[in-house]
Amino acid sequence: MNETQLTASLAQAGLRYCGPDRTFGALPVKAAWLAVSCRREDGRRDLVVDKEDAQLLANANAAWFRLASESGLLGGGDRMFLLGVDFADADAGSVPDLRWIRVELMEKWDVMGAGVTSGLLGSGAFCPEFVMLSLDETVVLRGTTWDRRIGVLTVPNPDRVQMIRTYVERLAINPRTAPAERAIAENWLARPPKDS
Repeated sequence: MNETQLTASLAQAGLRYCGPDRTFGALPVKAAWLAVSCRREDGRRDLVVDKEDAQLLANANAAWFRLASESGLLGGGDRMFLLGVDFADADAGSVPDLRWIRVELMEKWDVMGAGVTSGLLGSGAFCPEFVMLSLDETVVLRGTTWDRRIGVLTVPNPDRVQMIRTYVERLAINPRTAPAERAIAENWLARPPKDS
């Protein structure tokens, strides 16, 4: 995916592309995807919408915005956050190249509708699959699909969630981990936990 395609897909969702994230040592994108496996004890919070809901799109977008606002994903007044994107070639069998990009929420947006349908934030209409991270890295927001429901969930302080830390530790020592990804994992693990 090139920058022009990325910018166009993001615009469909109402997100402005602000460039790649330059934070070396940010939470690996692969690890952020694990938010869907976290527990309530980890601080996980879910909002779900039944696929049969007559107001599915409106309610799904409302759920996303509510969690994004209440969790702190949108940060200050700039409404900027990180979005995990796979930059690998679309060829079957290509190895994922997951990286964070910086995006800004525009005034008019449709994350759970046009954003998902574009293929960037999901696998088709009403099948969200995406991961977002606040700029200060204190909250992960994940969109996902279940059999009869779609929804969003947040996990605060991912650096304090044992399942995520263990996964990143494995990335850091696995000889099959790409060198760049291993370096990101090592740097993330070396950083002190964020203040709550």
